[in-house]
Amino acid sequence: MPASSRPARAGSVRVAAWQRQHLGDADRRRIMEAARRLERRSHQPGMHGGALRRTGIIVLWTLLYRGPSRHGVCDPSIGQLAEWSGCARSTVQLALSRIEAAGIIGHVRRGVTVAGRWCQWTSAYLFASPEQWAASDTEARPAEVSLEKKKALERGRRGEGSTLPAAQRQALAAKWGLAMA
Repeated sequence: MPASSRPARAGSVRVAAWQRQHLGDADRRRIMEAARRLERRSHQPGMHGGALRRTGIIVLWTLLYRGPSRHGVCDPSIGQLAEWSGCARSTVQLALSRIEAAGIIGHVRRGVTVAGRWCQWTSAYLFASPEQWAASDTEARPAEVSLEKKKALERGRRGEGSTLPAAQRQALAAKWGLAMA
């Protein structure tokens, strides 16, 4: 049977081949384990969660296990994700932005043109392998630097204890138009 250039249903939009992603159970588990490791690594004492937070983990699980159709397209609406994950729509949107900022997913806005105006129909979500995720800044620096940064944060953000001499601090403050107290 020849392939038709029309969509299967009137009003539906064809899905491009690059928007299809078939993930096996092992791939899903690997992504979830890496996301949980990222969450534990990025957790700061006294803060609620790390880079993804609890809702980010829930929404990611929902995307991985409930989102993809049998054709390999992961394109649930925000409303569907909210219903499936038991969160509010705004919480799902924040979680998706955190997941995307971490480099775990990318989303493609898909829409249709109605009366000459583009309207978003849905988003397709594509998963990156954990090797491609955005690197954490704590992995790129030694532990000594982290300890120095922590000490500097405890001293305050006014420049006390800065490694720059006072003359250089003043010159930089003047260059950037900042007032030095």
